[in-house]
Amino acid sequence: MPLEYALQFRGKFPDPGPWKLPRSFSARPSQPLGISDLPVQRLRRSKNKPYFFNIMVVGESGLGKTTFMNTLFNTNLNDDVKGHPKNLSDSGKTLSINPTTYELSEEGVTLHLTVIDTPGFGDSLNRESNFQPIMDYIDNQYDSYLQAERSQEMRRNIKDNRVHALLYFIAPNPGNNDGLKELDSEFLIKLSMKVNVIPVIAKADSLTTEEISLYKRGILKDFEKNDIRVYPTFHAEDRENTEVEKYMPFSVIGSDDFVESNGSRVRGRKYRWGQVEVENPEHCDFVLLRDLLIRTNLQDLIDTTHSTHYAQYRSSRIRSKGRPESFLACDEYYDSRIENAKKSLTEEMQRKEDEMRQMFVSKVREKEASLREREEMLNEKRKGMMEELEKLRRSVEDEEAAINQLQAQRTVKR
Repeated sequence: MPLEYALQFRGKFPDPGPWKLPRSFSARPSQPLGISDLPVQRLRRSKNKPYFFNIMVVGESGLGKTTFMNTLFNTNLNDDVKGHPKNLSDSGKTLSINPTTYELSEEGVTLHLTVIDTPGFGDSLNRESNFQPIMDYIDNQYDSYLQAERSQEMRRNIKDNRVHALLYFIAPNPGNNDGLKELDSEFLIKLSMKVNVIPVIAKADSLTTEEISLYKRGILKDFEKNDIRVYPTFHAEDRENTEVEKYMPFSVIGSDDFVESNGSRVRGRKYRWGQVEVENPEHCDFVLLRDLLIRTNLQDLIDTTHSTHYAQYRSSRIRSKGRPESFLACDEYYDSRIENAKKSLTEEMQRKEDEMRQMFVSKVREKEASLREREEMLNEKRKGMMEELEKLRRSVEDEEAAINQLQAQRTVKR
């Protein structure tokens, strides 16, 4: 099939064959068939299948990555795993990358969450040696997915172990507004082209508001200088939630403890000078990051991983094996056709929606004009009736005055 399509694309077959969709004709049923319930059926069917989301956390030791993940998913993830083996050194630091899968359920929706921890990053003297295991892990997951696509699993559901989001924890650096460390810049340059990187300033409660603002500006300057493409500013297909980008990189606080606030218990930390609350937007950006990861962009992170990062990896693998460029051109051409079809469909739906809105507004205005005209007619009729009534009242008064005058004359004559 790919070879046939490649030859067709190159002009050797005028008939596009199975890739061409048959012409469709519009038809309107005389009675409702229930087609409008198809999205409901799809939603019900999708809830029966679990969703898969894989998130990697990278950063130096001591930045509270595990505590933050517990806070993010509002559960103690470590307690949920029993008997999970860990490869520990004498100093207690894990030497290998540890993916752990959890099953989270909420209102009938099941999420298989895989947290990929990378403890010990940046702790060794030769920090460059920390880069390669993480890069290899990301590439290995892409390669496993590529192999599954080539096998019989293509006809079944392929288990998706690809890294959909990478939280990169940046150490708080009070008094230093220069931006990223050299280690962070070097690694982020490599990572940002392979995976959706979301930068996070850890332990934001150790910085003042002014220090956080200056630190963020320095980090953003480094992003622009080194062409570090972080999510969602780059790669994101869903750009409706652009308001959140002005808070990047996100300054966050994690806590396994609870504090009292306005009569309720919330996650936070107590200090001698007061307390900080994790979900208070005035204290940190935790709520914004949580909404980005789960509420608004979780599906977009999965889609972007497939359509952008995995597609680049797949193309590079095909080219490295000497496959004809026509194959890649066919894939790109087919993808562009699909994207153009989606775009044109969206524009058509938007146009129809605008036409329906204008038609509705026009009908409302016509109805308002008709009602206004009727109201004016009624007012004119009422005005005429009031004038007639006033004339009758005056005539009655005149008659009464005449009668009274006659009676008075008769009395005088007597």
